[in-house]
Amino acid sequence: MSYPNTYMNWYLLGNLYYREIEMYQMSWGKIDLSQYQVAVAPLGGPIALLFKDKKGGISTRQIISITSASGEKISIDNTARVIEGKIVSMVWNYSEELICVLDTGTALLFDIFGSQVGSVSLGQEAKDMKIVDAKIFLHDGVAGIVVLTSNYHFHIISNIQNKICRRCQDPAGMDNLPSSWVVLSLDRSTMVVVAINADLYLCSAGDSTKLQLQNLTGQIHYNSITMMATSISYKYISLMTDTGYLWIGSSDFRNCFGTYNTHAEAMPLDMIWCGSGAVVLNWGDELQIVGPQTLFAVTLDTLPLSGSACLTADIDGIRIVTTELHVHLHEVPLETEEVLKVGSIAYGAMLLDAMKEYEKGSSKADEYIRLIKNSGALSEAVEQCIKVAGSEYDPLTQRMLLKAASFGKSFLDQYSPQNFVNMSQKLRILNNIRHYKIGIPITLKQFDYLTLPVLIDRLILREHYALALFICDYLRIAVDEGKCRILSHWACKKVKQKNTDDKEIARAIANKLNDVTGISYATIAAEAKSVGRYELAIKLLDFEPRANEQVPLLMEMKKEDIALNKAIESGDSDLIYMAIFHLKGTLQLGEFFRAIHKMPVALKLFEKYCREVNDRRLLLDVAKQFDDFQKTGIYIAQNSYATNNAEDRIDKLNGAIRAFGSADSTICKRATEDQINLLRIQSVMEQELGQPFVEMSLNETAYQLVLMGRLKQADKLKKDFKIPDRRFWWIKIRALAQSRNWEELEKFSKSKKSPIGYEPFIDACINSHQNVTEACKYIERVPYPKQAKCYIKIGDYDKAADSAFQQKSVEDLIFLRSKVGINNRSLFERINTMLAQIKG
Repeated sequence: MSYPNTYMNWYLLGNLYYREIEMYQMSWGKIDLSQYQVAVAPLGGPIALLFKDKKGGISTRQIISITSASGEKISIDNTARVIEGKIVSMVWNYSEELICVLDTGTALLFDIFGSQVGSVSLGQEAKDMKIVDAKIFLHDGVAGIVVLTSNYHFHIISNIQNKICRRCQDPAGMDNLPSSWVVLSLDRSTMVVVAINADLYLCSAGDSTKLQLQNLTGQIHYNSITMMATSISYKYISLMTDTGYLWIGSSDFRNCFGTYNTHAEAMPLDMIWCGSGAVVLNWGDELQIVGPQTLFAVTLDTLPLSGSACLTADIDGIRIVTTELHVHLHEVPLETEEVLKVGSIAYGAMLLDAMKEYEKGSSKADEYIRLIKNSGALSEAVEQCIKVAGSEYDPLTQRMLLKAASFGKSFLDQYSPQNFVNMSQKLRILNNIRHYKIGIPITLKQFDYLTLPVLIDRLILREHYALALFICDYLRIAVDEGKCRILSHWACKKVKQKNTDDKEIARAIANKLNDVTGISYATIAAEAKSVGRYELAIKLLDFEPRANEQVPLLMEMKKEDIALNKAIESGDSDLIYMAIFHLKGTLQLGEFFRAIHKMPVALKLFEKYCREVNDRRLLLDVAKQFDDFQKTGIYIAQNSYATNNAEDRIDKLNGAIRAFGSADSTICKRATEDQINLLRIQSVMEQELGQPFVEMSLNETAYQLVLMGRLKQADKLKKDFKIPDRRFWWIKIRALAQSRNWEELEKFSKSKKSPIGYEPFIDACINSHQNVTEACKYIERVPYPKQAKCYIKIGDYDKAADSAFQQKSVEDLIFLRSKVGINNRSLFERINTMLAQIKG
């Protein structure tokens, strides 16, 4: 089997190799990139094209076309309607948002489909004076902006997410546009390196400092610094002079790695760093790579630059986009050089050779394996081949290296295949997403930087759902993190399809998501609602198992009756209340009552709420609305007690009587009539006696009359309202004892046989005023078995002991003994003797 020769496209720069990898032949057709302002996103992102007019400026239409990295169109060219002003600069950030800085002092953010997703104000001065130049820079995963206004002031936004704009200190003598400038972002501080002809300044929000260049000033003649560029880490910087000299050094300007004479009369079109190891110059028809340490220069004349080329720095190299090709230029990793370089004696290279010889049927394979194994480096050689396979873009080369690794590990007694499996999985994913129809040409290093969840998000955003699902199934990602999220996004896009029947869409979504747990149909329904497809949203909500997700959305769509039904079906009272109050707030009161009357559960809960908050008026309105005369009468009677005026209360109670009459509720009607009679009697007594009676109950009124000595009136009240004898005796006994009317109390006890016995007389005497003498009068009338307890109540323990002994009540004696205690030893011993005699 023949294998590709990867060494052919390598270029030696000092002791390092660089190589170009052709990722795509662009599918956008024949276009001249020189007519466009081009922005290429890092990390395998899309490409933005902004058409220029014939004078080289930005076209007044300002339509941005967005394609994938392979040239496949993504956007719908809808940016013209939101861009008001000239685009000064545009760059993609790491989140695949296109940042466009306008001369009007605003930066707009667009997604990969050309839809605006945000804006950033660049300050009032930038708005008033206009922006003449701008640079967008990436650092620590975020983007920042530095702008230069027409009055030659720099303004810095270090992070567009917090939108804090600060003015930079001006360099001395800056009364015109600088010859060049570049942004530095180090240690969480943003600075601007400004070249004013031959002078160089470092400016920040705090100060401005003049710089001295090592090995340049005084040694090389030049009038101005015309171009500057920093490495992606901002640790290194390169400067181009008007005389064609290139200076390369550290960004703190303390170290100079050397100078290089390009011998060019014209300036390069672009200067950009390839990682941290080389500077690439774009001369229009060719590219040059200059190494900062060895200062070897290599001309890449094999790369077809027949037209304009756009160069963009990435975390591990440069992406070069031309009319026909998309190429990745990067430094060859050391392990790749050791394994794939011709004539290499590294163990990984020997293992690769052994695999090739084995396939040829040559005995040299055994010699190579023995040599590696005897050196104890077979495991190292396997890991080396696995690692190199990850850095290769060509699937044939990957397969060759993994086959070599597999061949080598078969000779190892103990080897964990996890690294081999992981790399195989990653490469399979990378090869799939690199397909030109997908157009995400990331390297393994970029893949590790992005992380798998972000990659899946990018596939979802591009609507490559099948590939995203394949990756999740292939890597066995949890359903809620993978399949569930992907299919939810698919469904949200599905509901936006036009010219498709709602039933058909709902059926398609239900069939696709039927066996997937954790799907939020409410989220999909909300998306349908956002595009005005309410009926589709309702159909989708029927599949949502969680009522707390259904109900709020139904209420937002003004489907309150359905929402209330769903809430009732859930059995969640809080949800039902939420639906009820939403319904109450949106409907007229009468409509609201009619709506909840159809749902008994809702009606009962609403009435319960009204009772809890003591809203009797609302309860009465509900009862009247549905001719519920029984409840109407009850609520009117309850409401009557809101007034202290007896006549007003009687008027309202008469209304309750009429309601009870309509309800044929004889008992309630009679009770209300009695209450009215009582109120009238109480009103008369208040006038006669000067004491409040209206707020008292019947029992309290009788008690108060006895307490005041109005015994005949109390007896009449008993007769008129048919107070039961037992209850009246209790009332009268307590009131007479409380008023110390002992004579009347004794007389009352002899009037007839007490229906409640005579113990209440004793209790009343003791509880009211501790009158033992009066209490003793009633003990003899108490049945014998209960007399002992009565003597205990009045504290006569000797008689209590005699009575208990006479009745042979062990229980009473034990209780008496506990009351006496050992302090009264004689009685205590006497009780013990009695107990002993009873027990025999």
